[in-house]
Amino acid sequence: MSNTIRYGLIGCGGFGRFCLEAYQSLEGMQCVAVADQDAALAHFTAAQTGLEACGSPDELLARQDIDLVHLATPPFTHASLATAALNAGKHVLCEKPLALNLQDASAMIHLAAEKKRILAVNLIMRYNPLCRAVKAVIDSRILGAPVHASLINSAKDEPLPAAHWFWDREKSGGIFIEHGVHFFDLFEWWFGSGTLLSAHQVHRPDSRIVDQVLASVQYGGGVLGTFYHGFHQLGRRDEQTWRLIFELGTITLTEWVPTEMKLDVSLSDAEFEKLTALLPGVRVQLLERYPAEDSHARSRHRDRLVEVHAGMTLDAGFAKQELYAKMLRDLMTDQLAAIRDPAHVRVVGERNGLTSLAYAVSAQMAAGAGGVL
Repeated sequence: MSNTIRYGLIGCGGFGRFCLEAYQSLEGMQCVAVADQDAALAHFTAAQTGLEACGSPDELLARQDIDLVHLATPPFTHASLATAALNAGKHVLCEKPLALNLQDASAMIHLAAEKKRILAVNLIMRYNPLCRAVKAVIDSRILGAPVHASLINSAKDEPLPAAHWFWDREKSGGIFIEHGVHFFDLFEWWFGSGTLLSAHQVHRPDSRIVDQVLASVQYGGGVLGTFYHGFHQLGRRDEQTWRLIFELGTITLTEWVPTEMKLDVSLSDAEFEKLTALLPGVRVQLLERYPAEDSHARSRHRDRLVEVHAGMTLDAGFAKQELYAKMLRDLMTDQLAAIRDPAHVRVVGERNGLTSLAYAVSAQMAAGAGGVL
């Protein structure tokens, strides 16, 4: 294999084309060909991008000039397509989730190891610079221990008509599996291993469609995480809010690809100086200074020195779509490094595809069973 990794896309829908556009400028990778179950869509995509069109996914997998196959296809196709690609000697980047169940996912990972090929899942959240900043704050303990973290995802359903595969659990796995894996993976990265406490689902009135789900997970350090996903909004009202509560402050992010991070903190001067140094480029608004006689406080039965109350804002440095494309490129660059050097330790690897799916499968089962397993 040359130093240039040759790429083929299976799945030419809107997201697949967005990824392809992001990858075409990526150094060290050559985009070669595309395929789709809809051959006309594959030819349209190829004409738009200057690539070759294959008549079917099987035709693309048979090509000898492709090293890595990207599956931007619905979840129910992932296991069969990834298995075929690995058996054809290809590395695989699979859209989330890795599979619809843990048995298929484990078999795929075992096959990838046997074939000495990577099997990555496009869990891009760890590559967002703001999510990395949150990780740095958690690990620093400057804000004390994290206590609670929540995600409220009020998502649009305008692109999802009633007949769309998204609503069919046999094809999507359900909301936790199709969508929630992103956030199960991210929270585990932030807080460590967790245990599902409960999960619930709500059907749309007079419908068999589940459009709201809720899960609670307890993480190792005593952090309680809650996840709400609802697909019921106008496109113009699509919104997401993240809120992380620490002993000495809060972090708030918005949108599912956050571009801005806000902190509200109550710290000693020394702690505040350390936090500012930890977040280069952060903008600071001093809200209140406490005189010595008012600087002593208590929480969780511990004495605290609080000399400053401040608001802080950190930008990702990119507009949303630009950041989204950068996260895709950064994940791909990480995978390419592992293809070239098997000793490279990836930010996201096979284990993440499996563990994120394990949370989601447990949540889906608990929700269907009335709340708990």
